Amino acid sequence: MGRRGAQLALLTVVGTILAAIQLGSAGVPLSRFEALMNQQSEPADESLGLYDDNDKVFRLTVANFNDTVLEQNRAVLVEFYNTYCGHCRRFAPTYKEVAQQLHPWQDVIIVSAIDCAAEENNGICRTYEVMGYPTLRYMGPGFQPSDKQYGQKVDSQKPEEIRNLLAGLVAAENQTINNTLWPNLSPLTEVESTAPQLFDGLSSQREYVALIYESENSTLGIQTALFLLQWPQLQVRRFSDAAVAAKYKIDTSKHQLAIVDRKGNVQIHTPSDQTAETWAKAIENALRAVNISPRPEHHLDHQQHTSTTARNGALNDIIKEVHRNKHFIYQADLEMAIRTILHNEVPKVNEISGERLLALQKFLTVLQSYNPLGTNGRQLVSKLKDFVVQFNQQLAGKVFEQELQRLETKFGPIYSANHFVGCTGSTPHLRGFSCSLWTLFHFMSVQAAGDEKAHDPLEVLQAMHGYIKNFFGCTDCSEHFQAMASRRKIWNVTSKDEAVLWLWAAHNEVNQRLAGDATEDPQFPKIQFPSASSCAQCRNTAASASKENVDINWNKDAVLSFLKNIHNPEFVQRYGVQREELLHETLDTMRQKRQISVFSDMDMRMGMFLYAFCIVMMVVAFKLFAFKGGYRKKPYGHDVLGKV
Repeated sequence: MGRRGAQLALLTVVGTILAAIQLGSAGVPLSRFEALMNQQSEPADESLGLYDDNDKVFRLTVANFNDTVLEQNRAVLVEFYNTYCGHCRRFAPTYKEVAQQLHPWQDVIIVSAIDCAAEENNGICRTYEVMGYPTLRYMGPGFQPSDKQYGQKVDSQKPEEIRNLLAGLVAAENQTINNTLWPNLSPLTEVESTAPQLFDGLSSQREYVALIYESENSTLGIQTALFLLQWPQLQVRRFSDAAVAAKYKIDTSKHQLAIVDRKGNVQIHTPSDQTAETWAKAIENALRAVNISPRPEHHLDHQQHTSTTARNGALNDIIKEVHRNKHFIYQADLEMAIRTILHNEVPKVNEISGERLLALQKFLTVLQSYNPLGTNGRQLVSKLKDFVVQFNQQLAGKVFEQELQRLETKFGPIYSANHFVGCTGSTPHLRGFSCSLWTLFHFMSVQAAGDEKAHDPLEVLQAMHGYIKNFFGCTDCSEHFQAMASRRKIWNVTSKDEAVLWLWAAHNEVNQRLAGDATEDPQFPKIQFPSASSCAQCRNTAASASKENVDINWNKDAVLSFLKNIHNPEFVQRYGVQREELLHETLDTMRQKRQISVFSDMDMRMGMFLYAFCIVMMVVAFKLFAFKGGYRKKPYGHDVLGKV
C-alpha cells in the first residue's frame, strides 16, 4: 500500500465513522415532539362521544340525564353506547338517521344518547344495568327507574323498525294532561261520526281534522300525527273501521286520507306513496293552500358547551411522527388502557360476582406482576388487588370505584399521561382504547415470557380472556374474541413464548377481519403486523398487501424476537408523557443525573470518534513504515558492540 492509498483508506474509514455517528443520533427528535405536545390547548377528550351539534341526537351526561329523562311530560329514546365500541361506531350513522327522521316528533319523544365510555357517566350506566352496547331503551312520560325496571328495551337497529316500535309505544301511553302537544292517538269510533262530534272538546285553534284510514297493526296514522306536531291548527285522527269511513263518505279502496273542517266539508287526498312522510307532506300542502303555517320549531338546550378540541395542525404533526415509528410502543397508551379499565370498565358493572369476580381478581394479579406504571401506580394496583381478593361472593361496582378513588387520593398522582399517542386516531372516535388494550396485553405477555419466576404460560391469556368476556364494553368485540379464542384453542398453549405468538396471531386475525371496516382509521389501516418495512426478517417470502392474503410465510422465531424487542420496558417510548417524574428513571435520565457516566451523549460520541481515529492512524502509520523499507538499520557507534 502506498502513501496515497493509505490516505484514501483513512478518509474512507473516517467518513464511515462520521456517518455511523450521525445515524446513531438520528430518529424522531424528542424535543420537537414534546414541543408539539405542549402546543395543544388540551388533550383529545374521549368523552366527546359519537355525536355532536351537527346531529339531531340529544347528548346526555350525568349532569343533565335526570332532568331530561325522569318525570317528564314526553318520552325519551336513550342509546347507551361506548365510544370505543366498534358496533356502536357502525351503528352511529343509523342512529343519526333515526334522530334526523324523528326530529319533528321531539315534542312527544326525543332521541338521545349517553356515552358510557366517559368516566363521569359510570354511575348512570351502572344504575341502569347496561350489559351490552349499544342498548336502546324507551322511557315514557313520567318515567322513574325502579328495581329491574330501567325502561323498555328497543330490540332493533333498523330505522324503519325503530320508528314502528316507538310509534306503538307512544300510542300505548295515556295521553298526558300537561302536554298540550300530545296528539290524540286513540282510534276514531262511530260515535264521532259528525263534524260537531269530531271537533268536540278541541280548542278553537283546531280548524281541521285529518282522518287517516290504516290497516290493523299499522302505525302509519300514528307516525303521520307525530310528523304534524308543528301544526297546532290541525288534529290527526286514525281509524281502521270501514263503518267510520262510510260516515265521512271515504272509499277506503281508493282513498285513505281526508281533511275535515268545522263546517263538515270533507276534502279527499290521495298521497303518491304509502309512507307517513308522504302523507304528512300532502296534509301540509293542503294547509298551506289555505294560508296556514306551522309554528316555529322548538330547539332543545343540550345544557353543555360545544367542544372545540378538533384535531389541529400540531396533532397532525404528532400523527406524522407516529407514522415514522410505526412499531414503537408508547407509555401513554399503556397507561390509558389501565386507566380506562380501572376507572370506567369495571366500575360500570353493578354487581361483580361469580366468574366475573374471579376474572377481576385474575386480571389485577397479572397487572400487579407486569405493571408498566411508576411507583405510585404499582402501589395502587397492589393495594387494589389485595382489596378485591378479600371478596368471595360479590363486590359492588360502586364499592370498587370508591376504593379506587381512596387509593388514588392516598398514592396519587398515578398517571404520567392522559391521552393516547401511538393509539391516537385521525378523529377522536377512531382507535383509542381498543388499540391500547391490545398494546397492554402484548406488553404483559412479553414481560411474562421474560420472567423466570413465572411458570404458568396461560396467566396473561387467561386474564385477557376473562376481562374481555366479563368487562369489555364492546359487546360485539367480546363475542368475536371469545369465538376466536375457542377456534384457536387458547387453552392449549403450553409455553410462555407460545402465548406471545398466540396473541400476535390472534391480533392479526382481528386486523384481517376489520380491514376495510367502517371503524378502520384511514390513516392507520389494518395490516398484518409486523410489516415488511418494520421487520424484513419476520417474513420468509414476500406477500401481497391484499386483505384476503393472510397466508404469509412467517419466520416465527424472528417475529418472537421482534415482539420481545419492541415491548422491552427500556424501549417503551415516553413521547407525550406529561409527568415523567412519576415513572422509573431511564438510562438517559440517569446519565443526565451523572449517576452512570460523567459524559453526555455528545461527549461519548466524540470520544468514540477520537478512539476510532487514533486506531486508524496507528494502523496506517504501521503499514506505511513497517513494510515498505522506510525503516533503515542505524549502525552502532561501536562496531564490536554492533557485531555482538
